[in-house]
Amino acid sequence: MEKGRLLEELQRQLASGEVTAEDVRPLLSASVPGDAGAADALASRLSMVLYYIGGGVVFLGLVFLIAQEWRHFNSTMKIFVTLGSGVAAFVVGVLLSQHKKLGAAGPAFFLLSALLLPVGLLVTYDEAGIDPETLMTQIQIAGLLTAVYTTSHLVFRQNVLLIFAIFFGTWFIFVFTNHLVGGAPVFDDYRFVSYRILFGGLAYMFLGHAFSGTARGVVSGWLYGMGVIAFLGAGLALGEWKPHQNVFWESIYPGLIFGVIFLSTHLKSKTFLIFGSLALGVYLTKITAEYFSDSLGWAFSLVVVGFLLMGVAYLAVRIKRQYITP
Repeated sequence: MEKGRLLEELQRQLASGEVTAEDVRPLLSASVPGDAGAADALASRLSMVLYYIGGGVVFLGLVFLIAQEWRHFNSTMKIFVTLGSGVAAFVVGVLLSQHKKLGAAGPAFFLLSALLLPVGLLVTYDEAGIDPETLMTQIQIAGLLTAVYTTSHLVFRQNVLLIFAIFFGTWFIFVFTNHLVGGAPVFDDYRFVSYRILFGGLAYMFLGHAFSGTARGVVSGWLYGMGVIAFLGAGLALGEWKPHQNVFWESIYPGLIFGVIFLSTHLKSKTFLIFGSLALGVYLTKITAEYFSDSLGWAFSLVVVGFLLMGVAYLAVRIKRQYITP
């Protein structure tokens, strides 16, 4: 395709929304020769980190400032400094996102708004005489925030908005399922929480895979990490501890771990390999301490676990070199 026609086609797709600026930017960065492209990418990542750190510091400063003067505020002022600050941060994030030269300044304010808005809504409900700790109140707040950040992501295409939409959506699902089961005794224990975390971890991993290779690909690594931790952590918790151990979960847990490690080779994901290897080490330590410390002695069990962990480390390095990093 000729250069002119290629540029016209690119302009048409940008105007129609088929291609976004986020899709094109990595290609432009890759086309910069050698050190210049690497330096620009490093500077961009550094500025992004500093923006987010700055947003976090601003949030902590506001928290301490508000806490110092909280007893002097009336109801209107309490709502203004919490909910009002969150809304203001969101509006500033929208305005700054229109200026690409400012880099991650817009997303940093979106981060600040996501930290302030839940607090502001809880304070607003409390000052209105509504108990903010009830499930119905939390369902309303979590549902509202999920809708706001999901809609905002669809409009502004910012990955930080997608992250918080997923986070608030997870909160909504947990409080909504708590509300559905009421106080039924069969669901009133940590196993119900563990099962939801387990399936939530699976959902995060599926979302990460769905986003990989797209404009949202930068979110995949975060979703993979959170998903694997939740999935394997919940599976380990469901195995419990002797004498109340769950034989079924203790038996299938190694299969879950090796499934995650296998996926690391298929997805070329270091995240799956690292957390899968750590989970295997934790599982071997747990089983050894649970079943063999009395018969073999705790000291000898530690020696066995140490050698097993070295074996896991060696296996992880071999898998990384052979299947993930060519």
